Amino acid sequence: MAVTPLDILQKQFGPARRGGYEPAEVHAFLDNVREALEASLRESLKLREALLERDHEVASMRGESGEIKEALVLARRLAVDMDNHARREADLIVGEARLEAEQILAATRDEERLLQEHIMRLRTSRTHHLSQMRAFINAQGRILDELDRE
Repeated sequence: MAVTPLDILQKQFGPARRGGYEPAEVHAFLDNVREALEASLRESLKLREALLERDHEVASMRGESGEIKEALVLARRLAVDMDNHARREADLIVGEARLEAEQILAATRDEERLLQEHIMRLRTSRTHHLSQMRAFINAQGRILDELDRE
């Protein structure tokens, strides 16, 4: 399935159950991927147009000597090399984008783990403080009971 820059621009993500991704980072990342894809598509279009130009030139020179045929072969080879180069570059960009996405995911997981640990510490602290307050209130109640008896 081919992905167009418009597909990337219109991609919507559902809400995450916990934590999730930073929307601004996701949108910035998608913008970078979209821009890279647009550049690759423009480059591919340029290469295809260049190849078409070469094919038209070859058609007009068909009756010419073997040197012209060699030039055609060279032009096609150059176009293929340029297309292959563009594909390799696009693959590299996609690979880098995947790596960056994995890094973002790892950082998000780490942040979630730290937040969960912090929540557990806060709950423990709350329980401890509540116990201390109950003990203090009970002690004060006993003192008041003793004062009432006197």
